[in-house]
Amino acid sequence: MAAATGNLHDIALLIIDTGLRMGEVLSLEWCDVRLDPADCAKYGYLTVRSRKSKNSKSRNVPLTDRVSRMLKELAGSKPVGLVFCRGDGSGLVQTWVNEQHRAIRDLLKLPTECVPHSFRHTFGTRLGESGADAFTIMKLMGHSTVTVSQRYVHPSPESVELAVERMAALRLKKVTSVGILLGIPAVVPQSTLQ
Repeated sequence: MAAATGNLHDIALLIIDTGLRMGEVLSLEWCDVRLDPADCAKYGYLTVRSRKSKNSKSRNVPLTDRVSRMLKELAGSKPVGLVFCRGDGSGLVQTWVNEQHRAIRDLLKLPTECVPHSFRHTFGTRLGESGADAFTIMKLMGHSTVTVSQRYVHPSPESVELAVERMAALRLKKVTSVGILLGIPAVVPQSTLQ
């Protein structure tokens, strides 16, 4: 990221933090960018209009703080038209992004497998590592099936234990709530929870 500048840097950052496809990034318009959170939300978001197939659906993707900052700087006084464009307002093309990326990849002696699409995989991998389930990954990345999203989910022993711990705590909370409603003391013997 430190070696990339201008549009290439901003495009890479956007993909790494939102998981958008390159075509979605290059067709993103300012009217689809909401830097301020909607009611009851914590983050701003992008509306990704689906152009992949007739069965695809649009989706909203929350913005990280660093993407919000980058977009605010980029918006400046012209938040109209395409988010990423040339000086004359015309759109960037994927071949330009690929050429810029290849020059930096060669300069840094990175493997040829490191392509701009790798940024999208980084997003999916980080979601999986953070504990996101396959259905959440599917929604955020715009996958057509959960099978595609499952490749990013690799539960660690710690996350498996945490899931069981949360389930047990939820069960205890429900048992305690029902007991209170029935007039049973709030302290429930451990043997009744099994």
